[in-house]
Amino acid sequence: MKNVNKKMYLLTVILVVIALFATGKNVIVSAGVAVLLGVCFYITYAKTNESVRLEQETNEKVEDMNRKIIKALARTIDAKDRYTNGHSLRVAEYSKEIARRMNKSPKEQEIIYYAGLLHDVGKIRIPVEVINKPGKLSDEEFEQIKIHPVTSYHIVKDIFDDPSVKNGAKFHHERYDGTGYPNGLRGDNIPEVARIIGVADSYDAMASNRSYRKYLPQAVIRNEIKKGKGNQFDPVVADIMLEMIDEDKNYTMREVKNLQKKILVVDDEPMNVKMVEVILKDTPMYQIVGANSGLDAIKMLEIHEIDMILLDVKMPGMDGFATMELIRQKYNMPIVLMTGDRNIETIERATKLGVDDYLTKPFLPLALKEIIHSTLN
Repeated sequence: MKNVNKKMYLLTVILVVIALFATGKNVIVSAGVAVLLGVCFYITYAKTNESVRLEQETNEKVEDMNRKIIKALARTIDAKDRYTNGHSLRVAEYSKEIARRMNKSPKEQEIIYYAGLLHDVGKIRIPVEVINKPGKLSDEEFEQIKIHPVTSYHIVKDIFDDPSVKNGAKFHHERYDGTGYPNGLRGDNIPEVARIIGVADSYDAMASNRSYRKYLPQAVIRNEIKKGKGNQFDPVVADIMLEMIDEDKNYTMREVKNLQKKILVVDDEPMNVKMVEVILKDTPMYQIVGANSGLDAIKMLEIHEIDMILLDVKMPGMDGFATMELIRQKYNMPIVLMTGDRNIETIERATKLGVDDYLTKPFLPLALKEIIHSTLN
């Protein structure tokens, strides 16, 4: 863009010089040069504006794509934990608000927001069984958990030029008294971005559902943040978090989705409903209800709060497609087709109807679990 402007100015100067030498008392020549100067200037100016506009559009599209990729990466990490939903996004939002209250610039707030989104990306290396273990972790399992900030650091260090993102990822589990990990940093030796994320991360951990409990009461969380001032948390950041809690009169800063999910399995073969129950028996957060026809499914929706539907395609009477069309007229929960039909025409038809996913029988139990978890979250 700067090169285009330089060329425009250079051309203008050249034309002015030519006009001075070529004109004089010759009115026709003067008028011709003036017109030529005006046309050239207008064309150059128009091209410059168009170049600027295209450059701005391109930059905006790239920025938007980057934001979507980063959010998708954060959701991918959160999806490993079947009991939490949107943790990284909430940590990012709380961190950004803390930064705003610390009078950080909009650019600094944006960087801290991205640091919050990516702070747990290293959990991609931790086995799902460890992340989702309902009981107490063994020493070896806890060591795996403690490594994730280091992994996060090495994943994000080349994504942003600003060091705040990688510092937030690596040091958000450091404690103000020096007893944290992975480096045992103390006080102001912990990068400020990590001190901010550390408070936001701890708050959301307490305000989120777990396999063994619902989110904690707001008063309990407030007390824990207050107790942590000066030992676990930076006192300044902790005070800002306490201020945010006190302003949150309706306790909206928490995981709002219900932990328990009710899934309706619509299949004319009762054994298929039973099979889904068996596959999900180790996931108590999912409650299964069955319907053996499309009409029964419609009736079930009238008396139950359903979060998701697993729908067979080939059923006597009203098939899965007709059932889905009726459901979509009144309800908006996710629908996954679960059928033995592998025809591409069936898949294409399901896609046009807006099905959320398509699972063919016989299917892998892990595939069913992954589809359910990813769709609901």
